[in-house]
Amino acid sequence: MKIITTVLASAVLVGGLGASAYAMADQSKSSTKTQTTIEEAKAKDIALQKTDGGDITNIQLAVDDGVKQYEVDITKGNKEYDVDIDSSSGKIIEFDEEQKDDDDEKEEKLQNASPATPLDQAIKTALKSAKGTVNETDLDQENNRLVYEIEIDTVDKREATVSVDAQSGNVISVEIDD
Repeated sequence: MKIITTVLASAVLVGGLGASAYAMADQSKSSTKTQTTIEEAKAKDIALQKTDGGDITNIQLAVDDGVKQYEVDITKGNKEYDVDIDSSSGKIIEFDEEQKDDDDEKEEKLQNASPATPLDQAIKTALKSAKGTVNETDLDQENNRLVYEIEIDTVDKREATVSVDAQSGNVISVEIDD
């Protein structure tokens, strides 16, 4: 009888500990769920208020140094602003202001420019310089001009990168890796 009482008491004790642990674990989960995050629209409003208006060019939710934050880029006149906002509290973590220069304006014009040479024509031109299979194409800016970077797996098992001027359609360079 004494053994049964001891076993029963042990079972009740272990069951009670298990229930307590479960309740504590469940409580920690619920406190994590209640952590608030401000909406993206609110982050935009906070950033625009800080810069006194402007055009938002980029916004993203990121983790930096363990802090979840909105990173907002704004242009206004000849200035660029970077505003980092804590996504939990809505407080501004970091604020940077920078003067735009002539290079920024040239880059913006290039980004908005359309290439005169279509991609398929640039690929045909590149394949004349390095025979093989195209595995990647990019439209980049190099030395204030638009350039197609075309990567080709050559027939002799090497990789070639052919740069084609996106305006004229002419090959600028061919690099072949061993």
